[in-house]
Amino acid sequence: SGRWSRNAGLALWNECTSLRFDRLVYANLSLDRQNLSLCPPSTGPILQAGSGAGPAGFRFAAGITSLRLSGVLGETRLRLASGPVGIAWPGSLVARELDVELGPPDTGVRFALNGLTARLGGELGGNFEGADVRLASVPLDIFDANGLWTYREGTLALSDGDFRLEDREETDRFEPLFARGATLALADNRIRAQADLRTPVNEALVTSVDIEHDLATGSGQALLDVPGVTFTSGLQPENLSQLALGVVANTRGTVTGSGRIEWDQNGVSSTGRFASQGLDLAAAFGPVRGLRGEVVFSDLLGLTTAPDQRLAVRSINPGIEVFDGTVQFDLTGGEVLSVEGGSWPFLGGTLEMRPIAINIGQSETRAYMFRIIGLEAAELLERLDLANFSASGTYDGQLAIVFDEIGNGRIDDGLLVSRPPGGTLSYVGELTYEDLSPIANFAFDALKSLRFERMEVGIEGPLTGEILTSVRFDGVSQGEGASRNFITRRLARLPLQFNVNIRAPFYQLLTNIRSIYDPAYVRDPRELGLIDDEGAIQTTVQTPESDSVP
Repeated sequence: SGRWSRNAGLALWNECTSLRFDRLVYANLSLDRQNLSLCPPSTGPILQAGSGAGPAGFRFAAGITSLRLSGVLGETRLRLASGPVGIAWPGSLVARELDVELGPPDTGVRFALNGLTARLGGELGGNFEGADVRLASVPLDIFDANGLWTYREGTLALSDGDFRLEDREETDRFEPLFARGATLALADNRIRAQADLRTPVNEALVTSVDIEHDLATGSGQALLDVPGVTFTSGLQPENLSQLALGVVANTRGTVTGSGRIEWDQNGVSSTGRFASQGLDLAAAFGPVRGLRGEVVFSDLLGLTTAPDQRLAVRSINPGIEVFDGTVQFDLTGGEVLSVEGGSWPFLGGTLEMRPIAINIGQSETRAYMFRIIGLEAAELLERLDLANFSASGTYDGQLAIVFDEIGNGRIDDGLLVSRPPGGTLSYVGELTYEDLSPIANFAFDALKSLRFERMEVGIEGPLTGEILTSVRFDGVSQGEGASRNFITRRLARLPLQFNVNIRAPFYQLLTNIRSIYDPAYVRDPRELGLIDDEGAIQTTVQTPESDSVP
């Protein structure tokens, strides 16, 4: 319905009208049978031709309250639903609340867009905004995508894309990443896309991604390149994944690597390899320095490593620093870190860490069990910088460093036992403080050099509180250089047992020992509880039970 005049030309459809078609084709887009209700703009009819249509000689403008269309784009199946749509020719098309599916429902791509514009009358193109993209085969989603699009010679191309990438799993394995300048091309029923993903913390590049997807078969792949993520005070592992929170902190160093994600109708598989030449970090069991090596993932998306992963560690300090060791572990589902063991050269012997399973991201009590094999007493004193002591003997033992749910640590069941035939312990310096009791002065002088057949050293207590160290000597006799007199010669004929208990804050214990003979190291041992205000020593030299030993 409409009108025609010599002066105004042709004008059709001044009211909403029904448009029906069996098939609508534009370039490589072919739409199936549909019935649409078109309404004219407020400025005039839907179609004008002739002098009334302006310089172009032809104008078409209409609005549609909603769309429900299906068809094919090239060889790709297309389904489209929308809210309001406005179209003007020549001019542009504007659509709101678009929901587009490309490919089969189970393996295709779904776009939900807040808005889409298209230029009409020349090269087909425009921009899109507020798009959410879901690739059915891959558990990763794109949100708030904006950019440009064109359709030229059978290729739909997206460019200058900005978006946010999120994990689709119920428990996020990684924090959201964002991209700028991403591209995508759809041609011959295949999607090819490229994006650089960055962290919003400081826009550091995390990975470059190249994607290929076949809409016909639902198969594809994504190649990940990690040129180098450098951890600093401004970027920490928990900024990339909350799973790292409470497991590591204060991380410094660079990680490089690559990954490959593949999918088809049978499911998704992913692999990856990541390496570092040296990471420093704080872990629950102490500071770690120079962590290096390569970690191989058998399921990258599932955060599961291949068995028997090994990393070299330059140093680790659970209380006494150890150097140049290895750690063996595997990670399952991003939730369970199974440390199969660790080994370090330690004071002439070896420090071994027993296997432990750590539930990542959960508050729990964790006990790290360490075994000490062949510790040399002389090397221990050298490491502690106790120059006024000398010792000999080889020791074996074990200890547990336990951390509760809130991170408080303690040493449990620590025990070192000397190997036969025992060893010696000597104090070769002079006491700085001479105001000890006469008995204490006599004991230090008389027992300045000890030889023993067996020594047991027990250690336990909180790391942030008072540690109790008990030392038990069996088969004690005076060694070379000890003062001898009538009493000590009589004591030498007895099978002595000698017990010493030391109570001190763990981080001050070594300082207390050194302060006995080095006044420059600590000004006053009273401040540290080594002696009381009356000048009496607070170390128990001999316990009551030794009095009854014949």
